Amino acid sequence: MCKENIISDLLSEFAIAHETPEYIYIIDTAVFGEGKRSVTNDAVSILIYLSEHHNLKNRRLFYRDTYGNIDEILHSYVTFKGFAPGHSGISLPNH
Repeated sequence: MCKENIISDLLSEFAIAHETPEYIYIIDTAVFGEGKRSVTNDAVSILIYLSEHHNLKNRRLFYRDTYGNIDEILHSYVTFKGFAPGHSGISLPNH
């Protein structure tokens, strides 16, 4: 993944791996021990960032965590609603 694709101006660090009209897929790029939060622990800030810089409305948000697990951040635009395991019904690119 190219370094210039990494968003690191939040408490977390992630890269946008893929976007479609239906979803945004991000990858947690934080390195353990370097002071950045995980995507899981900074979900609200990520929702705000994506709503300001990408069209998040009516799109699902998937993420790959630092362990390689893919889950979904549930939201109502910028309101965090929780997490859902996996990515059922969606074929995500293999990054």
